[in-house]
Amino acid sequence: MRTTLPLLIVAMMVAPAAWAQDAFDACEVFTQADAEAALGTTAAPEPVNPKVKRNPKAPIPTCKYDGFKDGKTVAAIATFKSGKAEADVQKAFDDHLLAVQTKPMLISGAEAFWSAKTGQMNLRKGKTWVQFSVGVEKIADRDPDQARKLAVILEKKIQ
Repeated sequence: MRTTLPLLIVAMMVAPAAWAQDAFDACEVFTQADAEAALGTTAAPEPVNPKVKRNPKAPIPTCKYDGFKDGKTVAAIATFKSGKAEADVQKAFDDHLLAVQTKPMLISGAEAFWSAKTGQMNLRKGKTWVQFSVGVEKIADRDPDQARKLAVILEKKIQ
């Protein structure tokens, strides 16, 4: 039971029923302008691989933008997770909070925490949980303030 529960939660969150109908694309919520505001520099979306065939009804839960700042490669990545019931998402969010080192973040209208261990901000509002990272590739060098900027932007866009 211990190994199947996390797999069930992940399966439930990766393929939410509402997104499957609407063909959810994370890049429609997390835009290039959002990434540029958080990174403090210009950013470009990941190039689309024309050789990969994609099911148009399948959700795309992750969106990534790359840029350069102070001679270093920087990126902003957001992964959206959702569930049928808010309680399910809350439980998964709380379990993750306990599993990683955290620093609570005050974001009006949502729950949020920064994990220095993973270099990610976690934001939950209603039935949606977003994990994102902003900055350089090295986790220890990521700035939680940059991620907080993005959290404030995304909080207004999710329900």
